[in-house]
Amino acid sequence: MRDSVNSYFIAIDGGGTSCRFALQSPSGVTYARRGGANVSSAPQAAIAVLNEGLIELSTLAGLEAARLGEIPIYAGLAGVVDDAVSQFVADQLPSRHVLVEDDRPSAVVGALGDRPGCLLGIGTGSFLARQTQDEMRLIGGYGSILGDESSGCWLGKELLRRALHVLDGILPTSDLVESCLSEFQHDVVQIMNFSFRAKPVDYGGYAPRVVQAARAGDTVGQELMVAGADYICSGLTALGHQPGEIVCPVGGVAEHYVDYLPAEIAATVTEGQGVALDGALELSRRFARQVGQETA
Repeated sequence: MRDSVNSYFIAIDGGGTSCRFALQSPSGVTYARRGGANVSSAPQAAIAVLNEGLIELSTLAGLEAARLGEIPIYAGLAGVVDDAVSQFVADQLPSRHVLVEDDRPSAVVGALGDRPGCLLGIGTGSFLARQTQDEMRLIGGYGSILGDESSGCWLGKELLRRALHVLDGILPTSDLVESCLSEFQHDVVQIMNFSFRAKPVDYGGYAPRVVQAARAGDTVGQELMVAGADYICSGLTALGHQPGEIVCPVGGVAEHYVDYLPAEIAATVTEGQGVALDGALELSRRFARQVGQETA
């Protein structure tokens, strides 16, 4: 069914919170949405979500499910850490032509399009990227235990860590820290119990408070935001960011660091062209073109 290879392609933007699907056809783009899917932490559940979303997508587009077998699929998914995970997912999807990557390239292409520049992908988690005409470089995105510096999760953890240091008498307090401690009745045990059960999104819930406190002049809030901005600057240097090169902040936290970046970097901050699903669609288009060339 060569018309599918040339005219139809599917994009998946799969995150831990929700998955979005798009099918490009000669008549336009059809969209569907499902729940979250992390192919590392819950692989079977993730595969079920992906396949259910593809079936819904084909139904909405008026296609028989059997036609999915020949339509190229590009999937940018949370939890893809190596080729083995990519291949596992590809083998479970209905098409013979599947390309699975982690979810960072989709975000980069969605925001930058084909423009050279850097991306600050900072929400509950974080990663940084730089795109040139020749390559895309990615750093970070290693998860909340060992990475995700500057992220909402990281800000929450740093605030609670500071709270513990205040209780131990190691560091001075602030209004931000005191408001946090009051939630736990100034009790170390309550903070520790929270940490035993907390997920990244739970820590991330403290990020807006840090941002607001920093704006209001709270010393600890400002220290945390400056520390996060310092990581961003170090990452941009490592990526080879050039003077005047655009920087796109995406995610719920990224834009709040702009005021803490050096003036020469802040001056280059530019709104992204689109979202991760837009990037996945473009990457799917490129993949479909490759499939078409290989099967011609």
